Amino acid sequence: MGEDCRAVEAGQVGAAARWRGAGVLTYSQLAALKEEIGASGRVLAHSVLGDMGGPLRAGDILRHATEHQLDTYLLPLIRGERACCFSLTETDAGSDVRSLRTVAVRDGDGYRLTGHKVFSSAGPFADFAIVVARMAGTGEQGSDKPRFSAFLVDLDSPGCHVEDGATPMSGEHIESDIVLADCYVPAANLLGEEGGGMRIALGRVTTNRLLHCPTVLGATRRAVQLTLDRTRTRQVAGQPLLMLQAIQHKVADMATELYAARSMTYAALAALDEGREVHAEAFMCKLFVAESAFRILDEAVQIHGKEGLTQGNEIEYLFRKIRMFRILTGTSEIQRNGIAKLLAFHH
Repeated sequence: MGEDCRAVEAGQVGAAARWRGAGVLTYSQLAALKEEIGASGRVLAHSVLGDMGGPLRAGDILRHATEHQLDTYLLPLIRGERACCFSLTETDAGSDVRSLRTVAVRDGDGYRLTGHKVFSSAGPFADFAIVVARMAGTGEQGSDKPRFSAFLVDLDSPGCHVEDGATPMSGEHIESDIVLADCYVPAANLLGEEGGGMRIALGRVTTNRLLHCPTVLGATRRAVQLTLDRTRTRQVAGQPLLMLQAIQHKVADMATELYAARSMTYAALAALDEGREVHAEAFMCKLFVAESAFRILDEAVQIHGKEGLTQGNEIEYLFRKIRMFRILTGTSEIQRNGIAKLLAFHH
């Protein structure tokens, strides 16, 4: 993360440039770097650009931050001095984020937060969390519509407790629960305007949804290469496995799907670099990349045979990792809902 913020997410360009002027990556450049790291096969590849605690956890919230918030939280985050997590999901509020039960009550010059967040990625080693909560007195039965606000919450604050979260199928200990019990948050830590928290949260998710795709593409590219290596060296009936037409067709389809997924992702990123809205494209890329990557990894396991089912084999690990992406950052069904809604609205 050097002082010139080379690893800063492209969505943070506007604000970051006020302090660090040079060396900021475009979306496409950042994506290319993320893809290469994803294809490296390194166990800690997901930590290199701060996906698990650095700038990418913050998304595009820089443009909503005050000078105090930038100096205290976000610029130290960009410099790699602090780590954060994003706390939106609750047990009964996953895809239906508007069912959040975490409540913020005004208290003098600040707020009191009470609730239980789950699946806070990077929570085990984060210093602070971006927490979205419903304003007390809104969205209750017979009341008006719910209003949500976003807060920067120091995880060592009184009333805030970080608990071990569920371990995902990838086996990585990267999740935590954030338990808030009358936790005081000063008004200076309110992100944006009161009641504007959901817009901030969903804006961050839209950007990150697209920026997760290159990492998955890199991991999928790694799986295709491992499969090609395997089929070239594995002997069947005195010849390499790759000489069988059935295998040739499988790897041809795998490579073609990867090319299609990669092409649409970088097309959307190029549009983002031009300042265009890519809400529908982000949904489409997340959907297509997730589903294509899963099909490719499924074939990779099949071609590897029993070795592809064996724990400790890289293909087996990649399969579990890629399977998660069909759910993380919004399920494939949620992506389809978003696409259909946008198509209906614009047509």
